[in-house]
Amino acid sequence: MLNDIEMKLLCLALDKGAYEGEADNAAVMFIRKLRERNVSAEELIKQPETEQYSDDIIFYGKIKMPFGQYKDEMLMNIPIDYLIWVLRNCRNIKPSLRNAIENII
Repeated sequence: MLNDIEMKLLCLALDKGAYEGEADNAAVMFIRKLRERNVSAEELIKQPETEQYSDDIIFYGKIKMPFGQYKDEMLMNIPIDYLIWVLRNCRNIKPSLRNAIENII
């Protein structure tokens, strides 16, 4: 539902390590981006009646993280905010790992 820019803005707005003004600006820009696409609040908070996972997501979730503080943990057991951090900050990860993380989040 969220595009890459919106996801980055949301992560920055909620990042406890971000400076106050930086987090505030990201939050404002996040809302502006959603308004540009005419996204309603109902669309954002709508919960599916039954949560269904595709076979792909289950498969990707069983891949193990090859490095870092969650080394050898399955991706599905790693906090989403850490996986987002990996995508934003780790430039030399294998394309297959990047693809698996993107499919999970």
